[in-house]
Amino acid sequence: MNDVRGTGPRALLAPAVLGAVATWLVAAAVALVVDGGTGLAGAGLGGALVIAFLLIGQVPVAQAARGRGFLGAALLLVGYLTRVVLLLVAFVLVVIDGTLDRRVVGGTVIAVALGWTAGTVWSWLHWRPPVVDIELPTAPEPVAPPAEIPADEGRRAR
Repeated sequence: MNDVRGTGPRALLAPAVLGAVATWLVAAAVALVVDGGTGLAGAGLGGALVIAFLLIGQVPVAQAARGRGFLGAALLLVGYLTRVVLLLVAFVLVVIDGTLDRRVVGGTVIAVALGWTAGTVWSWLHWRPPVVDIELPTAPEPVAPPAEIPADEGRRAR
């Protein structure tokens, strides 16, 4: 029997989320030391944007995996365009406002995205999908008719 623990969607997604959050925490700590409270706010915004972007991106994948291909495709198209536009608006507001250091926000975005990617790669390298050998029914093998036993041989065998 195959061990199917650790093959579900949560088990595959968890290392990516953990990698992103761990990287986010490190980036926030570095930003706090380098740039103080403003750096911490910039790292907080950058990490939150990336994790939200990537987690929301899993919704269409989940819908497609459940057999709702059209809904998954529609969500993928509309959701991706919406997320990109919202990210661009957020980045423009950061640059125009000037309160947050854009280098801290950008560096955190890159670091958290790399943390997510590393977690995803680790997850796929350690993924053990269940393997099921299905035996398909085959045509029965032809059975040869019994050979006729001569009357003499049948008596001698007794």
